[in-house]
Amino acid sequence: MGIIDHIRQSLKRTPILYRIAIGNGFVIAIGAIGGTYLTRLLADQAVDWWLILLFLGIGTILSVSINFWIIKSALRPLNELSTSVYRVQKDHSQIDPQFLQPTDPEIYQLASTLDSLVRQLNERNQELQALSEHAINALEEERRRIALTLHDDTGQALSMLIINLERLESQIPGEEFELKEKLVATRNLAQQSLANLRMIVYGLRPTILDDLGLVPAIRWYARTNLEEAGIMVEIHANGEVEPLPPQLKSTLFRIAQEAINNIVKHSNANQVEIKLSQREKNIQLEVKDDGEGFDLASVREKALRLEQLGLLGIEERAELAGGDAQLRSVPGGGTQILVRVPFSGTGENQNE
Repeated sequence: MGIIDHIRQSLKRTPILYRIAIGNGFVIAIGAIGGTYLTRLLADQAVDWWLILLFLGIGTILSVSINFWIIKSALRPLNELSTSVYRVQKDHSQIDPQFLQPTDPEIYQLASTLDSLVRQLNERNQELQALSEHAINALEEERRRIALTLHDDTGQALSMLIINLERLESQIPGEEFELKEKLVATRNLAQQSLANLRMIVYGLRPTILDDLGLVPAIRWYARTNLEEAGIMVEIHANGEVEPLPPQLKSTLFRIAQEAINNIVKHSNANQVEIKLSQREKNIQLEVKDDGEGFDLASVREKALRLEQLGLLGIEERAELAGGDAQLRSVPGGGTQILVRVPFSGTGENQNE
């Protein structure tokens, strides 16, 4: 038993090409010796040629079968490595450690190279995720700062301008119709500018998101944009989703905002349904429309080529929050976006 184990271990350390050559040599030698002996034996006994051909066929089949078994055994580590690589591709795991043992030199070299590449890719992905998260957080903070500046400075300045124009109107004599009309037109322009400014501020960072929470902010944004486009919207929200950490609120609102913008621009939908709920320590956001739908694969390819990254941005935000986004769409069958992000609801998550 010790000799067999020793031979087996020696074969494991032998390169695949040499194993196949040794196996084929063994089969050829056995076939030659056995065939020669059997042919001479049958010839001496004056056996019919059809019987000789029968034995020759049986010997050939046995030789091919044994050779196939030897080649399959020799290539088994390569097949197992291929299966391991498939699992790495599917689950983003590491190469099975058994292939990183210095047994078969070729398999070891190939597995080591693949493992090194996988580790480098994982490290680069982690770096890119960290950079992406930092960029998104910085962008959100910059939006907040700009929104506050516009609201507190520019908004107040326009409000004071409107008040002063109203005072001037009241002080103009009745016979100065032309001047009064110009002041009224100027005041209307200032009021329209203030309304536009407020829309910009709400687009950058809705104060309702900070003041009242995620559900009212999504409801306000959906109704403001969808109903203006003639699209009916139904919003179903579970009150248990509040309160949420500020960063998670921003993430979910931006995902809903992007989904709503895509519906307005591209879907030609008549009705939209938005659901927000908490299920099994996950916050779930679903946005579904009855629009034209699209082919997801072709849209992804086009988005990367034209740098239209709306749908990819939804997936990226969900992944950075530790969750995932599932996009389902078929031409003529509408579109569904389902986002799940983890949230335990404990106090430690309530702050950024």
